Order: sequence, then structure tokens, then C-alpha cells
Amino acid sequence: MKMSNVHERTIAAPIARVGALLDTLASADDKFWPHENWPRVKFTLPLQVGVTGGHGTGPYTVSSYTPGQHIRFEFGGGRQGFHEFTLQEVDGTTCLLRHATKGKLTFNSARRWYFLIRPLHNALIEDLFDKVESQVAKVVHPQVWSSRVQKLRQVRGLSPVKNEIPPRS
Repeated sequence: MKMSNVHERTIAAPIARVGALLDTLASADDKFWPHENWPRVKFTLPLQVGVTGGHGTGPYTVSSYTPGQHIRFEFGGGRQGFHEFTLQEVDGTTCLLRHATKGKLTFNSARRWYFLIRPLHNALIEDLFDKVESQVAKVVHPQVWSSRVQKLRQVRGLSPVKNEIPPRS
């Protein structure tokens, strides 16, 4: 069974500003990943093609990386597919941040994805968009976790209460 999940947000900031945040992923000063509320992304080496790591959901490997513009991660551990972040310039003051996940799922993994993982994945990506946007522009509609996401987080041993993203400096 094929699975596709896409999130996009137009951000009122030049692509270079948002791209600089993307390039901090998994670093000691990670300004991209919403580690305030979710497990950190960890790699075996600094962000580069070929590095392996993840954020607690199974391993993935950076298969392509264009600094400031694009990162693609290929799933490992018997999973087929990828997820990626892409930045596209809309105009000189606006860019589009996109996250796409595509994969091939077995029946059991599809059930797990749709009922248990997808709600958490969607919340994580929207938190990431909020974090990125809050550092370069005003977040118009910050995400509020649904009761389902709160319950799923609690079952996984994560806090059901959302920490606020630190204000931009």
C-alpha cells in the first residue's frame, strides 16, 4: 500500500533565513527541529549525505542534501520510502517550506501508520513549522494539540502538555 503525507507552509521570510535554520538540524544549536516537545534528531556525524540517525522512529539516512534548500532521508530498518524537507522561493521576501513523506507499507504497518503514527507525525511537523516561522516571522495560527495527540503522547511516555517554543531573539 502506498502512503503519502505532505505539509506545506508559506513563511514571510527570505529563503536564505529559513534555509539557515534548516542547516542547523541535529546540531548542538538545532533551531529547526521542535526538540522542545519531541525526541531530538540525532546523527552519527554532522549533517551530510550518508549520515545515519533518526528521532526514535527507526533509522534513516541522508540521501541528498543541498544546504539551505533540501534534505532527503531514506528509511532504513526494512522500511521502504523517504521523507524530505524542501524550501522554495516564492519571492524575495517569502518562501515555501514543505515536508513530504512517501512510502510503501504492509497492511499491518499501514494500520499502525494511520491510527497511531500519523496523528503524532502531523503534530510534530506542524510544531516544526511553528518553530521555524516563530524565528523569522509571526506565527498566525500556532498549532494546538488535539486530545488524540495528547493521549498518544502519554501512551508513549511523552508529556501530553505542550511546552512553548522560546520567543525569537
